[in-house]
Amino acid sequence: MSKSKIYNKIIVGDDIQHLLVNDQKTNKYSLSKDPITVGKERLKIALYFFVFFFAIFSVRNTFLSVFPGDVISEPQFSLALSTKKPLPDIYDRTGKNLLVTTFKTTRAAVVKRSSFNNFDVHKAANKLSPYLKEEPKELLERLLSGKYVEIANDISEKQQYDILNSGVAEVEFHKVWRRVYPSKSLASHILGHSNRDFDQKSSSGFERWLYKNEIKNNKINLSINLNIQNHLENIIENAITEYNAEASFGIVLNAKNGEIIALASFPNFDPNTVNNHSQSKTANQRFNRAIQGSYELGSVMKIFTLAMALEEERINLSDEFDVWKCINKNRKKCLSDYRKSKVQYLNAAQCLINSSNICMAQIAHIVGLETQKRFLSETGLLDEQFIELYEMGKPSLPERWNELSMEQISFGQGLGVVPLSFASAVAAVVNGGYLIEPTLYLRDKGYKTNAKLITSDVSKSMRYVMREVVKNGSGKKADVDGYNVIGKTGTADKPCITGGYCGRMTSFVGAFPGNDPEYVVLVSLDNPKGKKGVRGSSAYWNAAPAAGEIIKLIAPQLNIPIQNNFNVFQEHARADN
Repeated sequence: MSKSKIYNKIIVGDDIQHLLVNDQKTNKYSLSKDPITVGKERLKIALYFFVFFFAIFSVRNTFLSVFPGDVISEPQFSLALSTKKPLPDIYDRTGKNLLVTTFKTTRAAVVKRSSFNNFDVHKAANKLSPYLKEEPKELLERLLSGKYVEIANDISEKQQYDILNSGVAEVEFHKVWRRVYPSKSLASHILGHSNRDFDQKSSSGFERWLYKNEIKNNKINLSINLNIQNHLENIIENAITEYNAEASFGIVLNAKNGEIIALASFPNFDPNTVNNHSQSKTANQRFNRAIQGSYELGSVMKIFTLAMALEEERINLSDEFDVWKCINKNRKKCLSDYRKSKVQYLNAAQCLINSSNICMAQIAHIVGLETQKRFLSETGLLDEQFIELYEMGKPSLPERWNELSMEQISFGQGLGVVPLSFASAVAAVVNGGYLIEPTLYLRDKGYKTNAKLITSDVSKSMRYVMREVVKNGSGKKADVDGYNVIGKTGTADKPCITGGYCGRMTSFVGAFPGNDPEYVVLVSLDNPKGKKGVRGSSAYWNAAPAAGEIIKLIAPQLNIPIQNNFNVFQEHARADN
């Protein structure tokens, strides 16, 4: 049996510390220090950690007490809290008029955290009420609506100090970006609004377009002219008051490139005042009737019936129609005109000038149902149109497109159209036949579309007839010396939700200068009333004069030169006679 080599002989009771010290290379642990020294060092380390964490806690606690606004209780992602300006400034087409900008402001909010289990909402409402100038009951209702409730925006340092002194510990202050609209309600239905957190679900108009498309430009120039917009809004707002109408809308559109120069809807709103709390209360004011609504506009639709028949070469302007004829198929009684013609026969041009329903129904039968559907589809009236506003409405199509609906559509009933789509379709009729796409962006000077709706000759014929409507027909009150205004009036019964008709919609659509139209103007009044000194409530008495006022004011600002009133339409006049 082999013997193992023994280096040290250990006897019970011997001190073995020297073995551990001498064998440091092979031992992981050393007892070279006495236990008292080791204990002291461990206490020092523990003390360091204690001081470190206590310092962090103290600094944080002090910071929250002095600067409570740095506690972010907003949603995790919010453009309002970004370090850089979240959205671009918006100017009108001149680049001089600021429409929307962004700056930092202070917001106060009540945040109900789990640590505040004993939060007395009623007491908080009573304490905050004097500083917020709001009734305690209304404030209480708001405070009960959620865990995070905005109670004041754009507050000054004094207001912040006062709210702090209210003693409501749940109030926090946040530095946030805010969109500001210097012109207040002017152009509000174009610009829309943006809530404090720039949430696309709580925004509208062009503001929503910016957010959803993540547009990062520093500056944007829209196609609108703020001065023209101001004139448009003033006149249609005055018309509402003068004719006791319920609502109104108006559009000024470049007839050649589709730029929206002005667009207004009334009642309107101030986007500076819209927030999550007020959205439901301002729904009617924020509804954009010019692009979201769908309306039967009446006799202005006769423009397309005549243009369609001329384009299809089914009639000439000199063709005559019996306007005493009884059209009663699928009807309980004969179709009638607004005023019965003194003469039995009218030519096609006179049919539009006299706005004959009976005549237009006959023309529609000559052209045919399928051609009517195809032509109106080509104008864009039967489809949803896309511009830089997500709120675009849809047309209201007839449930059954049969002979009866064909007749009704020919003179402006049975088909609800979106006003902006209608204005752009009229532009195609008068601008030489070229279809245009409306836009809120500026287009290049050389912009031109090649898509055609009708020939240049048919467009010229339509301009002649529409000029006669303004000179000698129902559009007289829209005429403006020196601009050869062309156009058409429309007075339509409004369909009720429960069936039948209730109230009226009056409209005038026109263009100027008539010999080579640059701009289209559409004005509509919802249920205007007759007034003292005015014989009726048709478009002749309200929509047409309102449109004339608009053209008179804006034509010089749009640099439209005065036109000669003679020989512009003489060629067609001779042909008509």
